Amino acid sequence: MHFIGGSFPAPLLAMVILLVLLLSGIVKEQHVKPCAPPILNIMPIFFIPAGVGFIEHLGLIKSHWAFLASVVVLVPITTLLLVSSVIAYFKGKENNE
Repeated sequence: MHFIGGSFPAPLLAMVILLVLLLSGIVKEQHVKPCAPPILNIMPIFFIPAGVGFIEHLGLIKSHWAFLASVVVLVPITTLLLVSSVIAYFKGKENNE
C-alpha cells in the first residue's frame, strides 16, 4: 500500500473501503451481516503484521519516544480544543440569527 506515500495496513484499508461501500449503498448491510461474526472473531489476526512492524522498529521508537509521547498527548488535546472552538463558534452564530 505504498501508493499513498507510506505503508498502510491492508486490513484497515479494506475496512475503510467497506465503510465507503456501505455508506454509499453499493453494498447493503443485510449482505454483510451474516459474514460479520466469523470475521470479527479472527480480526486480531489481521493486525499481526502491524504488530510485527512495530516490534521491528522498536529501536527507532525508543530513540524518538519523547516526540512520540508528546504527539500522542498533544494531538488529541489540540483536536479537542479546535473542534470545540468550531462548534462553539457555529452555535453562537446560530443563536445570533
